[in-house]
Amino acid sequence: MRQRTSKTRRHRHHVKVLKSEVMSPRIAWITFLGAIRTLTKIAMAIGLLLAAAYGIRTAIEHTFHRNPDFQLKAINLSPNEVLDEAELVELLEIDLAANIFDVDVDELESKLTAQPAIAAARVERNLPGTLDFRLTTRKPAAWIACPEEGFPATRDIGSLLVDHEGFTYRCPAGQVDLNQSLPILALSKNEDHPIRVGKNLDHPQYTETLRLLKSVVSQSPNELRAVDTISQANAWSLNLVTRGGTTATFGLGDHARQLEYLGRALDHARRKGYEIGTINLIPRRNVPITLSEDTPPPRAIPVMEETPGETPTRSQADDLRTLLNRN
Repeated sequence: MRQRTSKTRRHRHHVKVLKSEVMSPRIAWITFLGAIRTLTKIAMAIGLLLAAAYGIRTAIEHTFHRNPDFQLKAINLSPNEVLDEAELVELLEIDLAANIFDVDVDELESKLTAQPAIAAARVERNLPGTLDFRLTTRKPAAWIACPEEGFPATRDIGSLLVDHEGFTYRCPAGQVDLNQSLPILALSKNEDHPIRVGKNLDHPQYTETLRLLKSVVSQSPNELRAVDTISQANAWSLNLVTRGGTTATFGLGDHARQLEYLGRALDHARRKGYEIGTINLIPRRNVPITLSEDTPPPRAIPVMEETPGETPTRSQADDLRTLLNRN
């Protein structure tokens, strides 16, 4: 009798499935026609969009760019001292027969602000045929002179001006007469700080002379027109030359007191009918003074004290020293 084993034999069957797709010519043709229909719809949509865009563009061209109503007929320019209408048209090369919608206002603004004498510019279209120009010109604070670098000490067309922000530009014709009363700041050539037109000044002598100029403006604004030239004499002093020919020596500081002394001295000289040649305002007492007809160099002379019963004879320069010693 055959014994049965307790172990059951297990047979694993591996089934391999073969997948296949059947592509007949009819199915391929139907697929191709579907793709053609899809591409045709897309092409028609693109064509419609292009046609609509062309139509809109043509309408805009006829309505605005080719419409004679929008031809440039007038130019409005804000009052300024730099450009008139004729100079504006020449500078910007404006086609006076152009349509205002063909004018690139951003480009015109860029060309205007590239001019050193113009601080800001705004150009606007004013329908139907006007261009409006709004210019902000620079307001000068002084003339700049440095003959060694080609900037003469003159107040004329093309001479160098500096505005209140320290920006330099050549004087246009319209600003010459307006700025004749401004003083000249005379600077020496400095290799490390060259003077460039259309740039901000960083010259150390400009900083010192400007400080004195600002003191004049803040303390005696009406006397600004009496100042001809300010220059730095050396490392510790400045020279201010008046329109009357007086050379006043200032320190680098204490300008308020020194300007007060100068004003008192010039007023006294005017009342007495003579002119001061030089005056050194740095000392607080015994101020060195020479009159315009004196030849000796300035020197400090102590104030003479009067004795009872005597009337000493004193020169006009001594009178001035006595006046300034009265604090």
